[in-house]
Amino acid sequence: MQTAPPSRSGSAARPAPASPRETVEHLEAALAKCSATEAGAGENPWRSLFYEHLRDEGLPALVKNDAVTPAGSLWTGARLWTKSFREFSLQAGDRIVLALPPSTAFVQVLVAALWEGLTIALVPPNDNIGDACAALDARGAVALKPGPFRWTADPYAGPASVPDVLRPTEGSRTPDVRFLVRTSGTTQRARWIALSDRNVLSVLASHLPHLTLQRARVLSVLPWSHVFGLVLDLLPALLAGAEIIRDPAGGRDPASLTALGEAWKATHLSAVPRTIQRLLATECGPALLRRLHGGIVGGAPVAGPLADRLAETHLRAGYGQTEAAPGIALGAPGEWAAHYMGRPLGCQVAVGANGELSFEGPNACVGVWRRHEGLDRRSPNRTVRTGDLVRREGADLFFEGRTDTAFKLSNGRFVRAGAWEGRLKRQFPSLHDVLLFTPAGDDVSVALCTDPSGPNGPSETAIREVLGPLAERLVGCVRIAPTDWVRRGKGTVDREEMTRRLRASQSAN
Repeated sequence: MQTAPPSRSGSAARPAPASPRETVEHLEAALAKCSATEAGAGENPWRSLFYEHLRDEGLPALVKNDAVTPAGSLWTGARLWTKSFREFSLQAGDRIVLALPPSTAFVQVLVAALWEGLTIALVPPNDNIGDACAALDARGAVALKPGPFRWTADPYAGPASVPDVLRPTEGSRTPDVRFLVRTSGTTQRARWIALSDRNVLSVLASHLPHLTLQRARVLSVLPWSHVFGLVLDLLPALLAGAEIIRDPAGGRDPASLTALGEAWKATHLSAVPRTIQRLLATECGPALLRRLHGGIVGGAPVAGPLADRLAETHLRAGYGQTEAAPGIALGAPGEWAAHYMGRPLGCQVAVGANGELSFEGPNACVGVWRRHEGLDRRSPNRTVRTGDLVRREGADLFFEGRTDTAFKLSNGRFVRAGAWEGRLKRQFPSLHDVLLFTPAGDDVSVALCTDPSGPNGPSETAIREVLGPLAERLVGCVRIAPTDWVRRGKGTVDREEMTRRLRASQSAN
């Protein structure tokens, strides 16, 4: 096994891209290696993977702003980063912060850090880099701007500048942790989740055979600092030899995204529901989505009206959490219904008596990193409670709400808002969303997200029938257009802000 990515200059022939079966076989072999590695022996599983799948100099691997970077150039740049990391005596398990935007440089640093067995903390480029290094006890960072303990990156050819010294650390190295990834914080305070080689490779091995990425052109919009973008967008495309067409706007400009997809004849797109909604609102977006060969829509529940549109495409439902690296369930192409999550894949799931989904398997994270405390390790054989309420129909999972959206009324009555919202959405699939809240702590109100130009949603009488015994506390039912429904970046409702606005509106009236 090579100790550094070898140069391919002078190579006489370019090997053919690996077939899907060969790619899966390589992943399974790497997974077997990483199991041995985590037990304290064996080889770095990423080295054989990257040697097989990135050394081909002729294969276009990444396109951004019309600049094409072949896989061989990614490989060459990664060798320069490997050399620099070694010059600073970084060792397996040393933590570094990677805070670059999706780019050629990002991939080169990622490949080098994986090759060296470093622990990689993924951070959005505009975050506070110094705070991230302190929180994660990192040796240094690769960032856009120079600063203490930082490398900066040439866009295509290794480091542009190097740190004077690296940051002294207080804790021990974490060689069994490959990634530190922050949760989105949608329903709780954001946490740093520790993922191992085994976690990530197990999800790649289970999901990649379903993604039809051979000879694909992947239109990439997801942030690579998030586990969805890293594990189910970037890494599968690299390992499958797909061309990655990176949208500089990250999906925020649907018109330019559509034009980019058309210009490069994109075949795949993975995105959060909000990006899909933006595309459907443009003139050419629906046709682009129908022409795609595949991709995953995940990160947030898909309401009935959007599910109806997605059923006209080859896109799949995908569900997971950062703690699951993030693979728990995957749907078939074009198989959609309101709040559909897919079928379990690569792990075992169970639904508790209260409807909460739990999972166990090789995708269960190593643990949680806590500031000033280090890594809180968890048993790899444990059952992980997701906090998501689901219903199961045969092998299919459907999202019903969250366990942590409950509230108490002033008389002590406990209202499981997520469960009630799930029942309303199941009963009335034409709704985009539902929010149950208390205006003043004594009673409950329901906000319905409905299309103003279409049916006005269920009547208050119909809602009372679904709420059953809770109906006696219902004091209001307000209807909100989708454009006025306050959402977070990936499409889930911003409960705190939405509740604040609804209470203010009711007080004013």
